[in-house]
Amino acid sequence: MKRGRLFERYRVDGAVGFGLIDRLKSQKIGVYDLVFEQNATTFSIDSCDCKKFFAISNNMCYNITKVKYYGKVSPVKFLAQKIGLVLAFTLFLGLAFFFDGYITKISYLGDGEKLRPIIVKVLSENEVKERGFLNANLKALSGKILSSSEEISFVSCKKRGRELVIEAYRKTFEAKPIETKKKEILSTVQGTVKGINCLSGTVLVEVGQKVKKGEALIGGFYLVDEEKRESYALGEVEIIAEFNYTYEAFSSGEKYKNRAIALAKEELGQENILEVQVKENKVKEKTVYAVKVFYTVIVS
Repeated sequence: MKRGRLFERYRVDGAVGFGLIDRLKSQKIGVYDLVFEQNATTFSIDSCDCKKFFAISNNMCYNITKVKYYGKVSPVKFLAQKIGLVLAFTLFLGLAFFFDGYITKISYLGDGEKLRPIIVKVLSENEVKERGFLNANLKALSGKILSSSEEISFVSCKKRGRELVIEAYRKTFEAKPIETKKKEILSTVQGTVKGINCLSGTVLVEVGQKVKKGEALIGGFYLVDEEKRESYALGEVEIIAEFNYTYEAFSSGEKYKNRAIALAKEELGQENILEVQVKENKVKEKTVYAVKVFYTVIVS
């Protein structure tokens, strides 16, 4: 069989999948549609490389599960196994003409482009992608995307020819009235003060000063001839906070470093990120990535 006509998809349980991928690439076996998860690695290879793949994987004792096969001749392979090659080829021609589940493009409407990272993660989990067959129920898929984030208020998935159209919108939040009865404004995080905007009260910290969580930033009072008079605390203090994350891998390289950064950002759950620093350390047989994420918080 010619290359590029039939592919087989496999799942490797555990973090050992990284090592297997590197091994396959070193043996010049093409690896496609890689999906790295916390406890598994999913990928596809050309059916022509299967014998070589199993020779490598059996020697390395991996826990491998065959997920599916796909490609131009996958229907022929399936039917040939069941009812014979001649009848399979005939039915395949009919399926190719009438079957419309193949997706060539995914479009994002409304706020869909801004919400794309969230949506793509759900699509990947349900094996929905461009240049692939759509096996998911569209109504159920819409529900999964909607429930994946509190940020989303509406999702609609529709098929238009060979195009999957996903329309999504963010939730709108009503502005809360300013609280003018605060006796003091306290820091919600530990970090360094970046900026201060005081409308009422007395500023108790300086730009560049390190503060602890719960420390008073603006006090609800002011001084007149050294006499303390009560007022209210109103203003905003911008603080640069730090988030630390540790990621362990069985190998090193740019892809592991990028994965450590992505997992750290996902764990933090903040969009206002200023800087990310990564240190790589060897601990026995593992590579440990220490990630520092600096982000801003507005306290008011």
